[in-house]
Order: sequence, then structure tokens, then C-alpha cells
Amino acid sequence: MEHLRHVLPFVARYRKRLLLGLLCAAGSAALTALIPQILRTVVDELNAHGVVAADLIRAGGLMLLFALVDSLFRFGQRRFVAGGAYLVEYDIRGALFRRLLTLDQGFYGNAHTGDLMTRVTNDLSAVRQFLGPGINSLMTAVLFISTAGTLLVRTNGTLALLVLALLPIITLLFVTIGGRMQRIFRSVQDQFGDISTRAQENFSGIRTIKAYAQEEDEIRVFLEENERYRAQNVRYVLLSGLLWPAIAVVMGLISALVLLVGGRFVASGTMTLGDLVLFNTYLALLSWPMVNLGWTVNLYQQASASMGRIAEVLHRQPAITSPAEAPAQLAIGGAIEFRNVGIRFDHALAAEHRTLTATGSRPTIEEPPSHADRPAAEGWVLRHISFTVPRGSSLAIVGATGVGKTTLVNLLARVRDPDEGQVLIDGHDIRTLPLDELRHAIGYVPQDTFLFSVPLRENVTFGRPDASQADVDRAAEIARLSNDLNQFPDGLDTLIGERGVTLSGGQKQRTAIARAVLRDPAILVLDDALSSVDTHTAAQILAGLRDVMQERTSIIIAQRIATVKDADRVIVLHNGQIAERGTHRELVQQGGRYAAMYRRELLEAELTEE
Repeated sequence: MEHLRHVLPFVARYRKRLLLGLLCAAGSAALTALIPQILRTVVDELNAHGVVAADLIRAGGLMLLFALVDSLFRFGQRRFVAGGAYLVEYDIRGALFRRLLTLDQGFYGNAHTGDLMTRVTNDLSAVRQFLGPGINSLMTAVLFISTAGTLLVRTNGTLALLVLALLPIITLLFVTIGGRMQRIFRSVQDQFGDISTRAQENFSGIRTIKAYAQEEDEIRVFLEENERYRAQNVRYVLLSGLLWPAIAVVMGLISALVLLVGGRFVASGTMTLGDLVLFNTYLALLSWPMVNLGWTVNLYQQASASMGRIAEVLHRQPAITSPAEAPAQLAIGGAIEFRNVGIRFDHALAAEHRTLTATGSRPTIEEPPSHADRPAAEGWVLRHISFTVPRGSSLAIVGATGVGKTTLVNLLARVRDPDEGQVLIDGHDIRTLPLDELRHAIGYVPQDTFLFSVPLRENVTFGRPDASQADVDRAAEIARLSNDLNQFPDGLDTLIGERGVTLSGGQKQRTAIARAVLRDPAILVLDDALSSVDTHTAAQILAGLRDVMQERTSIIIAQRIATVKDADRVIVLHNGQIAERGTHRELVQQGGRYAAMYRRELLEAELTEE
């Protein structure tokens, strides 16, 4: 019960249904136990008086009546217990989904999508199977065994005690084999999560796999994972196969003893023939509840292992939360200040490295920056970062790949918090602001754009589903997404593939820009959002964004100087610190790192024109 105790709060909500199910199960057990009593009476009367048609018809009618009422009780038991199990599954799935959506990026950086999907589907199904069919079987078995055992003791105590003394062997088998089954089932579910992750990543990253001709290698790796899953399942089936024959052997042993000992009692006259028939009938009826107990133990072991995996998510607390005393409503203007901010290396760059190199859904992590490019203080990605962005102004951040640009702007929306220093908006530490209000005020366009497999319009209006058609058209025009709408069969209503696979990289980025612009945020963050767009289209987008950026605070990360040269201020990150800052003109005149980057870009442009 160590893991299944986590399901008790969900079950308690439907305790009345379970109580009604228990009452129905008790009624069913009582009626099932009474039918052999009628059979005993009939056998004894036949043995004493011969065949009396009226007595046989009366006994048969009574047995039929008991069977009909028993079927009604069984229907009620299944309706209340199994129906309650589905309600519990519904509640757990909802709680699990809500928890997953509140967890921070650090959790998803360490978790695999396929494994999370397994917890939401297979693991939850295992819990429901135990709470529904499992509890049904457990109620029926326990109540009937208790009732039948009591009646057997009243019929012949010696023979009944002999039978009941052998039942603990079944319990011993459950304890010995069941614990091992639980551990193996946990590994089976973990391995299934690995297989799901592998398949999901291959399907999402099919372009990359085909581009590098890695089909055979991916098939080989998948088959190895699949073989491990098969081997774990075989181990589980072997143990399960050992449990069932063991139960059959014990039941056969009990039947043989009943015939041997009971036959002697009948021969000696201490027991009637009807009593012996009664014992054998009860044994036949007990065989199925005993089998049910074995099946229920299997379900219990699976549900316990699965609920343990589910509880790991349900009880995981997000690292980033709204403060308890945060104001419910807050108007954010957009003035930004980074005050002596520091970010440690150990858990900072994983997300940035993934987004920098992702070509499909599988995260490809770059090598960390070389020692020459690392911060002077070992263990820090960025340190002593201080700058301000007045409301309505723009700031550009440039620097080498992996220097920490994305990590820095991620602090604004509290994707993570700084390890030292403060990030302030309108003079308030963002850790004191309501998380929802903070994120509503930020329009973020990442380099690795994620699009949902819904119509293009729903992707554009994702942050503002109530937007008017005029606002949607304006956002599409600013992002120059309107240039490509005539290529789509249904324009904005065209259904795009998973993760926007039917769109080019530039079209996906422009969709993300339109989505951010439509949201009308106080702060606009463009994280290398034009990297997949040609220079001509980029210039058009920037021209359209100038009007938008005049009304709000903007932060632009880019590798091309042409993208950032019109920003009010530019900072250059190097070796974990701000190496240079100023306007485009000032930095070019200084002749430092920024000027060198600018000269290389001009030279590349000249070579391209030639």
C-alpha cells in the first residue's frame, strides 16, 4: 500500500459509490453461498425418499430465483465499483495534466516525453484496472470465502479446518511471487516509456533522420530497446505463469483431501452424502474466487508500481511559482532592470543548447563553451550582469553561440530564476509579481519555434483566441506571413502538420512573430527569431516591427548585426560578462568585438554579391 496510498484521496470522493458496491457484493456472496445449501438438502432428500417431482421443482425454482437476484446484485456491484474507478481515473488524469502544465522547464529538461505519456496512459490504466475489476474481484472473493468458510465450519469443523489451513499457502505464494512481479512490472513500464520516447522522437525528427541516412541505425537502436522490453515482459510472464499453476496445484490438493477425508466421514456415518456434495460444490465455487485473488494480486502489483510513477509527478513541486502575497491584478509597463545578475553553469544552459541546435524534437545538446569562452569564475555562465531597458526602448544582445543569451532573457519570464542578483520590471523584483500576469506581459519568439497541429489561424491566435480578423491580418502583415498565405490551400485556415512540419523554417518563425505581435505585450523578446528568414524578408519584418517596438520594450537577440543595428542600445556578452555596451555607431567606432563582427558580416555580404 506504500504507493497506492496516494490514490486514497481520489477514492475518498466516491466512498458512497464504493459502499453501495460493497453492499451489492455482500448480497451476491450471500446468495451464491445459499445455492449449495439448497443442493445439499435436495441430495439428502433424494437419498432418503427418492425422487419427488414437486420437491425438485420447488428447489429448482428457488435456485433460479436466487440466481436472478444474484445477477442483479452483481450488476449493481459492477456499476458502482467499476463506474467509480472510471471517475477516479478521470480525476487523476486531470490532476496529472494540471500538474504537468505547472511544472518548470527544469523538470522537462530531465524528463522524456514518451515516459510522461506512458504515465498518463498505461500507468493510469493499470491503476483503474485495479480499482475497477480488481476491487470487484477482491470484494467477491473475500466475502464469498468468508461466507463459505463459515458455512463449511458449521457443516463439518474438522474437514473445514483442514481446508482452511491450506489457504495460507496461497497467501505465501502471493507474498513470495507478487513482490518480485511488482519490481519487474516497474521496469517493464520504465522500458515502455523509453520505447515510446524513441518512437516519438523518430517520428518528429524524421526529416533529420532521412537527411543523414540514419534509418538503419535508428531501426537497430529501436530493436535493441524493443528486445529489452520483450525480455522484461517475458520475465514478468514467467512469474505470472508460475503463480497460476501453483494456485491450481493447491486447489487440486484441497479437492483430493476433501474426497479422501470426506469419503471416510460418509462411510462412518458422521457426515451425510449431501454434506460431502456441499463441500465439493463449495470447493468448485471457491476455485474461481481463489483464481480471482491471484489475478487481483497481479493487478495490485501493477497498480502499485504504476501509482508510484504517477505520484512522482503529482507530488513534484514546481521550482517557479507565484508568491503567496502577489497582487491579483498588476499593470506592467515594461521598464526592465538586471541588477548584478549571476547564473550558474550546472543547470543553466541545457535549454539554450537544445534550442540552438534542435532540428527536430530530439534535443541535441552542444558542447559547452571552451575554457577560453567560459566565465572567469568557474561554475558561472554569467555573472555581474547589470543593465536597464527603459520602457518603450529597445536593447540588442549579441555574442558567440552558447554564451548565455537565451538563458539571460529566459529570466524575464521566470523560466528559471537567477542564482544571484535581481531582475526587476517597473522597479519590482519579478519574483514578487504574479506569474500569470508577468508572462502575459511578455511576447516571446524563440529561435526553435513550436507550432501545434491545428489550423494556422489557431497558432497565430494562440495567446489571444478572441482577436478580431483585423488584428489577425495586421499581425500577419507585420510578420510578412501574409506574403505566403496564397501558397496555402485554405489561407490562415490551412491545417498544418505536427510541430508545423509542413511549413518552412522561415514560415514557422514568421508565424511565431505574428503570434507574439497579436498578443500586444508590454515586452517583446525576439530570440534570434529571424535566423531562418532571408535578409530581404528580415528587413521587411524589421520595418514592420519598428512601429510595434516603438510602443513597447523590446529585447532582440541576433547573430546578424543588420538585425540589431537600429536598437537603442546594444550589449555584447563575452566570457560570462558584458564586454561592450552602447549604440551601434558607438560600438563600431570603439573597434572591439562588435566592430569585428560587423566587419565580418560586411565582408560576407560583399562575397555573396560577387
